[in-house]
Amino acid sequence: MAEIRGLLFDKDGTLFDFQATWGGWAADLMTELADGVEARAEDLAARIRLDRPARRFHPDSILIAGTTDDAVEALLPGLPHLSYEGLYAKLIESTLTIPPAVATPLAPLMDRFRSAGFVLGVATNDAESAARAQLDALDVTHCFDFIVGADSGHGAKPAPGQCLAFCAATGLLPHEVAMIGDSTHDLYAGQAAGMVPIAVLTGPAGSPELAPHAAAVLPDIGHLPAWLDLP
Repeated sequence: MAEIRGLLFDKDGTLFDFQATWGGWAADLMTELADGVEARAEDLAARIRLDRPARRFHPDSILIAGTTDDAVEALLPGLPHLSYEGLYAKLIESTLTIPPAVATPLAPLMDRFRSAGFVLGVATNDAESAARAQLDALDVTHCFDFIVGADSGHGAKPAPGQCLAFCAATGLLPHEVAMIGDSTHDLYAGQAAGMVPIAVLTGPAGSPELAPHAAAVLPDIGHLPAWLDLP
């Protein structure tokens, strides 16, 4: 795999275990948005395909690969007293303090990649500010040469804008970069940009869904060194 010089990571479901990070946050947020009214909280959860008692998202939830705008559009009809801008701000604010559950210890893994000469980036459909806050909480922001969110001006996955922006910022060619993600949105974005799409199984999607679109399917990002033939 000597031709791979850059590693571009999705965030949720890739760097972070999706359900462990976001399931409980969403369940608590639905209760908060509903002012503690159980029926209203269940209605909101249904709109984003969240199993509140289990504190887990259903595999078809819009929030798995969607943007903050997607979440607002899904929830707003159940919250007519809120404005679009007000709900958007509330969602962003609530994500800034969420404790991320890593898929595998990140600092030593990213240090290993950097020591091997790889250029690293994060491309997420979350807001850039939320991504940076979560990476800051784990003291790994400095490991990444480029961090882009759906609100950074390069669009959202599955469009290739974020991937192409990483290349423009780092000088790498698309075929020199592996796009690593847990959803078809990530894989489609990488393919459209001309990158090597790599799937991981730390999100809700399984191998049967991901394998047709990936050069490899790995249990988690901790298996990347072996795939890259790192010593």
